[in-house]
Amino acid sequence: MQRVYHILFILVFFPFCLNFGGCKSINANPRDFPGGIVVFSFDDGPNVYGDTTLRLLEVLEKYGIRGCFSLLGINADQNPDLVRRIAAGGHRIINHGYGEKWALFLNDESFSANLLAGQGAIDAALDDPIQSTFGVPIYRPHGGYYKKGQRQFWEQQGFCMAPCTIRIYDAVLSGSNRDKAVAQVIGKIEKRGGGIILLHDGRGAYTTMEKQLARNPEGKFYRSWIPSVVEEIILILQEKGYRMDGFDPAEVPGVLL
Repeated sequence: MQRVYHILFILVFFPFCLNFGGCKSINANPRDFPGGIVVFSFDDGPNVYGDTTLRLLEVLEKYGIRGCFSLLGINADQNPDLVRRIAAGGHRIINHGYGEKWALFLNDESFSANLLAGQGAIDAALDDPIQSTFGVPIYRPHGGYYKKGQRQFWEQQGFCMAPCTIRIYDAVLSGSNRDKAVAQVIGKIEKRGGGIILLHDGRGAYTTMEKQLARNPEGKFYRSWIPSVVEEIILILQEKGYRMDGFDPAEVPGVLL
């Protein structure tokens, strides 16, 4: 029943919100992103369950690929060593807000507090926070949707937004769907000639993950299948000749908005 409500919410509420409610999506126009380039981005980490984020970092480092990690502040506070490991690997760190409530459902006061607390958690974990940005702080709204006024606020605070163009909503998939996930990502990349992939190495706050995994260890909150999916995607894209280290906005337009 919960899944039915989730599907109805996406099909009914989001189209109304986007068309009439002044809401925006992190999905960027693929035509604004250059062809032949793929950027990997990951949301809701860092995640220590099953060493998911650590294994993901090892996969990326194995192939010399730098990615972008959108971190929830509550998870960064819990796992500062992983935050430092991400930065040390040359990956970019994105502020995903502090808590797991979607940005779309936060009022102005809560949104501003969540944004700044998320950045504070990341900064607290790093000796030199600027090392993991493009020279400016980067933000990606949790949930992938936001209100127009929220964008105005984060831009006033000096943030750029990290969009995506390849989104398969893997957060609602389980490990049994791994082959489907690979096929969907590759299919969209080939159709669009490249893009910014969004996958999830975590799902929400670590406290929520712990509760959900205790109930269903192999359910949708189990993200430990993501590193192997990423490696399979990398190998396929290598054969097809894609460049997979193109997140620098000085070199690649469209990677930040």
